[in-house]
Amino acid sequence: GGEAQAPMARVVMGGLISSTFITLVLVPVVYSLFERRKDVADA
Repeated sequence: GGEAQAPMARVVMGGLISSTFITLVLVPVVYSLFERRKDVADA
């Protein structure tokens, strides 16, 4: 059973790590870019 579970475990761990990165880094960056664009439009 372990031979079949190892590739699946890598996929699951990769998904967890990438989703954590997206949540902690990418979402705030995109949000700040949209906020900056809104401030420029108001000025």
